[in-house]
Amino acid sequence: MLNDTTIVRNKNRSIPMRVWMKVRKYISKKNRVKMNSILHEKLKDIDFTIFSNNCLGGIFYHDAGLRFTSPTINMAFDGEDFIKFCENPNDFINKEFEFFKFEGHDYPLALVNGIEMRFVHYHTEQECIKKWHERFERIVWDNIFIIATDVDGMYQKKWMERFDKLPYKNKIMFTAKKYPEYDWAVQIPAFKRKNNVHISTNFANIKGQRYYETCFDIADWIVENSN
Repeated sequence: MLNDTTIVRNKNRSIPMRVWMKVRKYISKKNRVKMNSILHEKLKDIDFTIFSNNCLGGIFYHDAGLRFTSPTINMAFDGEDFIKFCENPNDFINKEFEFFKFEGHDYPLALVNGIEMRFVHYHTEQECIKKWHERFERIVWDNIFIIATDVDGMYQKKWMERFDKLPYKNKIMFTAKKYPEYDWAVQIPAFKRKNNVHISTNFANIKGQRYYETCFDIADWIVENSN
């Protein structure tokens, strides 16, 4: 939850860092076009759904130029809430949205059947409800891929253990630390000195690669493991 003080959230970057990020983003976006074309060709004939605990899933769909087949697009969960959603997704369809306000957050926030949903890239409550239901109906139930990052409390041992027990054959979590006991844990080396990964969808270099792409090919993984 947003008021959970045990969760470490990323702090604001320095001004020079923010300037450099903008410059690198501008160059990287130009170099990204070819990469996105390759992604689209690999995946255009495969029906699949990604459940993600943050914007990574939505950015991947967007990069690949694919229809959004997941209700978790453009939103974020804390670790515990994401796991609860993945354990029983159907428990969150046709449930009442209890919207609320929280200081410092200007996007819609809602409790749905007891879990907190942060609609980071939405503007109105009506839009949240509409898109949630539309995309829920598009879920490809026999080809679901779970993609998480160890942010917003997910790195805590109890949630890592519960993530391990999620009943999906295809799941990965991008992490800052190495977890050799879990075959689904994929370390992003750039964040190895951090407690958890920072924004894994940011560009890692001017070639246009995102941080998660420096260590794992999601498209190939989906192709190889799709039904």
